[in-house]
Amino acid sequence: MEYSKEARNAQDIAIAGLVVSASKVNESLGSFSSWLIAGVGAAFSLLLANFEAIAGFVCVSHIRAALMLLVFGLVISILARLLSAMVSSALGSHDASTALVKTLIDSGEKFDLEIFITEFERGLFPYQRWFTRHTMEKARAGDIVASARLIAKLSQVQAMLVFAEAGGRILYFRCRNSRCRSKVTLT
Repeated sequence: MEYSKEARNAQDIAIAGLVVSASKVNESLGSFSSWLIAGVGAAFSLLLANFEAIAGFVCVSHIRAALMLLVFGLVISILARLLSAMVSSALGSHDASTALVKTLIDSGEKFDLEIFITEFERGLFPYQRWFTRHTMEKARAGDIVASARLIAKLSQVQAMLVFAEAGGRILYFRCRNSRCRSKVTLT
């Protein structure tokens, strides 16, 4: 599919915008997620280390619920970090491949898209192949912005995961003032 010069320029700008926005989101969310988990983990370490001193003030059921949310947050954090790695590698791959494609176009050499797609997919794990396969099918059909859209969507999913990670803690602290049925008493 052949596009006009104006359409090609618009696609190039869309690709650049999507890639830059995904890059900025990925940079900030990765460190935020790490600090969030580290801070909550440290708080729970202090809480559990001083459990006897605070047992009269904090319900065991609340601590149990908070620890479950911590475990949930850790799982969400691992998924967010996995997406962060995928986005980072996709951004690096995009930068490197953009430079190589420009070199190929300037030199006038031919490029076999099918061999490229086959070799590229062979280097990925199955769950990553699924994402890549759909994007490569769009590229074969002439949608050159598909990979940049995928990178942007993955960074948005990463943002939602980090939000869920933080949201679980907010939800807990909002609901923790409910009636406590299992106070611990020290004898």
